[in-house]
Amino acid sequence: MLDKLLNSGTQMLLQKSLDVASLRNEVLADNIANVNTPGFKRKEVIFEDKIRNAMAGNNSKLNLTDDRHIQAQDNNAQLEPEIKKMDDLSYRNDENNVDIDVESAKMAKNIVLYDFLGQSMSNELKLLRIAITGRR
Repeated sequence: MLDKLLNSGTQMLLQKSLDVASLRNEVLADNIANVNTPGFKRKEVIFEDKIRNAMAGNNSKLNLTDDRHIQAQDNNAQLEPEIKKMDDLSYRNDENNVDIDVESAKMAKNIVLYDFLGQSMSNELKLLRIAITGRR
């Protein structure tokens, strides 16, 4: 019972999202650090599309009618972030495709998102404390 309270779906999603925002910060920092490295290709963290698909129910469980059927993968495994190397067009002669302005804007957006997620997790814990103690 206590495990369900401390590991609710909302808290698990917030925790995973915080982890992804932290990972995204590392990837963006790496991109920015290599802005002048010839041949460097920027990377991105892919996660939001997986969340949208999971929330839309696109990963619903399959009905098994025979023991020989292949089991569906666990939905939690599908919610793992993916770091994708972006081999798109380069705007520079040295084949580097990092745009410092774009990466800086993404970093600022990610910082705001991380702060929001941290505040949301704090609010979830406050609600849990209120439910347990009955006081504010």
